[in-house]
Amino acid sequence: MNTSELKLTIIRQVDSLEENVLIEVLDYIQRKVNYQYSSVANTLSVEQQQALLQARQSIQDGKGIPHQEIVSKYKKMYDIS
Repeated sequence: MNTSELKLTIIRQVDSLEENVLIEVLDYIQRKVNYQYSSVANTLSVEQQQALLQARQSIQDGKGIPHQEIVSKYKKMYDIS
């Protein structure tokens, strides 16, 4: 099952839920999303959090440099094979 099919399956199942269960599902999803960033974000200053958000937006906008390109550059620079 690819990502699009998975999303469609989830949407269909969520669409049939009653309101009280929808609230539980929403809470679960929000906790999962927030947990990924909370442990790190809680230790960062406001400026660091803003820089992180800006960096994530740049990547989403296609302005990032691929990891492999950076690795190759520095391997050449330091003559590492």
